[in-house]
Amino acid sequence: MATTGTKSEGPVKRAIRNAGWLLAGKGAGGFFSLFYLALTARSLGAEQFGIFALILSYGQAVTNLAQFQSWQTVVRYGAMHEADAAPDKLRRIIVFAFLLDLGAALAGTLLSVAGVYLLGGQFGWSRPEQDLAALFCLSLLFGVRGAPTGVLRLFDRFDVAAYAETVLPATRMAGALIAWMSGASIAGYLAAWAVAELVTTGAMWCASVREIRKRFREPVMGPRVRGVVEENAGLWVFAWTTNLNTSLNLVWKQFPVLAVGWAVDAVAAGGFRIATQLVGALNKPTIALARAIYPEFAKLAVVDRAAINRTVLRACLIGALAGVIALIAVLLAGQSVLQLVGGEDYLFVFPVLLILSVAAVFDLSGVAIEPALVALGRPGTVLWVRGMVSIMYAAALAGAVLVYGSLGAAVATAGASLLLLILLYAAFRKQE
Repeated sequence: MATTGTKSEGPVKRAIRNAGWLLAGKGAGGFFSLFYLALTARSLGAEQFGIFALILSYGQAVTNLAQFQSWQTVVRYGAMHEADAAPDKLRRIIVFAFLLDLGAALAGTLLSVAGVYLLGGQFGWSRPEQDLAALFCLSLLFGVRGAPTGVLRLFDRFDVAAYAETVLPATRMAGALIAWMSGASIAGYLAAWAVAELVTTGAMWCASVREIRKRFREPVMGPRVRGVVEENAGLWVFAWTTNLNTSLNLVWKQFPVLAVGWAVDAVAAGGFRIATQLVGALNKPTIALARAIYPEFAKLAVVDRAAINRTVLRACLIGALAGVIALIAVLLAGQSVLQLVGGEDYLFVFPVLLILSVAAVFDLSGVAIEPALVALGRPGTVLWVRGMVSIMYAAALAGAVLVYGSLGAAVATAGASLLLLILLYAAFRKQE
């Protein structure tokens, strides 16, 4: 199998190189997202875009709930089996991850449809809009691609993953252009997002299957999945814990938009969505580093646990610097970008954008801590910390959004990000 680096590279250097490949895919998404976000916001108008943003946030929140983050399971246990030259065990963990994805998608389908019709009225959705939301959730759930992502990251094929992931922004952009030229309603733009997810999943599976065939040139004997739990200590605990961590993580990503839509109105929710997406686009390089460095931690945990401490420090310093640069960029150009993306209707979002950028500085300053704890076999510690902070965040968010609207939601988010950073750092220091 062709690789993209050499064994002489250190974990941080290799992670940065792999992050570069991730950014090639994700960065294209960040660049194009400004265009298709502007296209959608301007063509739908503030009210309709707000409804679109709420449906999108709800669908993505349910997707996060349904996902098992099986790519982490593939990387953690697959790294052990790869080091032990045990292809039969490696194949079984890949099949197990695929079954997790499939089961989660089926269970999430029932959850999402029920949730739309139970909660849709709280967001002011009409019955046709609830039907749209339910259909959109179905399409997103079958876009789960944890197992193939894990395969490509385990085999150090971030370059292949980057090529596959460029399908997502390219398809979204094409779909948004078609919807705009045809004068489509919300349904047309939701269809564009849904098709993009499904097409990207297909591309990821094709890429991963090709890499699996390269790696397993000789027939692999033994059962395909039977015995996987016995030969991977703590497998179910790890899988459930990482899933719950991801579910709590949605509190930071999607819940504030839904809370603003519930407490204020759809226009405010649409503005909050634009702010979060702009901050996310600025932070993509460092988020890519976090995802790229987890496989390195998983391999170091097998052969050199002491090196993890040095790697975490260097990666977090890089993250903090990137966060400060992003904050300065928002201060200098935030209003201009908001006007470019949404027009005059969304200039009111600038204070929210500033506060969310401060929250991003805290998030990026601890970018390597959570992956390191998970790689060291401490996902339960991350779950405990996230759970405690999420409870406090939910309470603060509910009160702040009712009193101060979008600005209150942003302040609550920044406070929760700072608290999470402090507690995760304290937990990591205990592992040293």
